Amino acid sequence: MFLIDQQTLSDLNAIERSDNGLWNFFDHTVTVEGRYTVYRYFLNPLKSIEEIRNRQEAIIYLAEADVDFPFDKFMMDDLERYLSLPNEPYSENYFSYYLEKLSANMFSLSNKRIRQTIRRSVCEIAMLIRYLSELLESAVRQGRPVGVLNQFREDVLRLTEGLDVDELKKISIEDIPLTLLIKYDYKFRNLKKNQVKSIFAILYELDALRGISISFIQRQMIFPTFHHENEPDMMLQIEGLYNLFIDNPIKNDIAIRREKNIWFLTGANMTGKSTLLKTVGTCVYLAHLGFPVPASRMNTQFFDGLLTTINLADDIIAGHSHFFSEVLRIKKIANTLSEKQRMVIILDEAFKGTNYNDAYQATLTLIEHFENMKSSIFFISSHITELSSAIDKDRVELSYLKTETNDESNIKFTYQLVSGVAEEKLGMWLLQREKIFETLKSIGTRGN
Repeated sequence: MFLIDQQTLSDLNAIERSDNGLWNFFDHTVTVEGRYTVYRYFLNPLKSIEEIRNRQEAIIYLAEADVDFPFDKFMMDDLERYLSLPNEPYSENYFSYYLEKLSANMFSLSNKRIRQTIRRSVCEIAMLIRYLSELLESAVRQGRPVGVLNQFREDVLRLTEGLDVDELKKISIEDIPLTLLIKYDYKFRNLKKNQVKSIFAILYELDALRGISISFIQRQMIFPTFHHENEPDMMLQIEGLYNLFIDNPIKNDIAIRREKNIWFLTGANMTGKSTLLKTVGTCVYLAHLGFPVPASRMNTQFFDGLLTTINLADDIIAGHSHFFSEVLRIKKIANTLSEKQRMVIILDEAFKGTNYNDAYQATLTLIEHFENMKSSIFFISSHITELSSAIDKDRVELSYLKTETNDESNIKFTYQLVSGVAEEKLGMWLLQREKIFETLKSIGTRGN
């Protein structure tokens, strides 16, 4: 099972309802339960390549079929309430149920409202069963891979066993005779209540998958391909990688081979290191959800999990400094690596909570230990460019995000990934550009 934890979900903005949250981005659902189905997808990455492909195929089919649902939030809320009406007295058969309804004067004028609710609900459930059956049957008849829709079709056939197709058609499009209304109210709320709830669950799944397909189309995303670990030595390859939440984003390529499974990214602040690492993590994560990814092409092996350290906060309540929080995080990563071999680990500005010498030595030692773990991928960023001279270049890929300067000493951030080590030191440049020292000098002069 693909492992992901709360820190990683937070780093990737996975389940936030904000403008830059992944859940919000993929949520084009029309029902409340459809929305929370997408949420559950984010908390439960898939367990195998086969499960991933099955979800991918269903999303692709729904995208191309341009499915238009005959239900919305309000209809499904009403139907859920209908199923939750006060429990009916137990009836051994439909005839005794019918007699109980008559004896209770259920169909008198005084019970007009609940009678209308029952009539409308029975009609709508019959319509939804017909719609779902026809949609899934049509998908399977296409003769193309439709993934999890195959299983949905089998489930619907099983759940609707014993229901009369002609009667369902009649009550979904015509005024229902009294006897038929009581019969199907008895079936839907008594005999087959659990089956009806299961049919609703399939509708919510379709709502969730269709919502994902809308994002897939609108942003021209792609579905990654997966290979088994013992096939090529290319562990992860992403072409045209871009961030979903940046207008006119710069696209980059990532390629991680087994012999160089450690990726060391250098550069000053503001060059885009954190954004790039978050985008890589997002692609790996979405791929293992069976979702489309923001890239033009992606090929990857199936990993056991993803752990990131991008926006690690101090733990004030526990009394932990930032550095001690980093230490605990690295400890968790180490423990995980002892149990799971095929991990993706992303460390942004490792050990920034301590002094330069400690950060230098700790990062170098960490990389040296990672060199012995050839089944996982390690992304490490640092502004300590001096580390590059001590790193084993045969095992570590060196990259940075390019900046450009002109004669006026202005700097342009290209956000373009290139091989090598960053040369720029932008701290003093930024302080001078903002004229901070000049301001402080003028204050000191006035004080004298």
